[in-house]
Amino acid sequence: MSVLFPKVNKPREWDYRPIYYDEEKEARKQKLARLQALREQKEQTAGERNDGERAEHVTTLHRGSFREAHEAQTKLRIDTEHKSKLTFWIVLLALLIIVFYWLL
Repeated sequence: MSVLFPKVNKPREWDYRPIYYDEEKEARKQKLARLQALREQKEQTAGERNDGERAEHVTTLHRGSFREAHEAQTKLRIDTEHKSKLTFWIVLLALLIIVFYWLL
């Protein structure tokens, strides 16, 4: 039967999606632009007041902020470990000196 009626493939539909378009990234850019405009506006109003009040601080995340926080946390942990090891050896040395002094 396939000889009389060959199978004809359906044409593919056009479903183009841009490779580098990221909706979340675009939303972040727009939000960042709004926050920066808000920050500039608050700085201008704070500068006009000159009554010593600080304008509200608007924080924004930036690329690499999580990595910087992780590196800072890792450095703090390593420093704490070094201090605890040093304290351990100092206490052990003091105990050994006391024991040898007591034995003599």
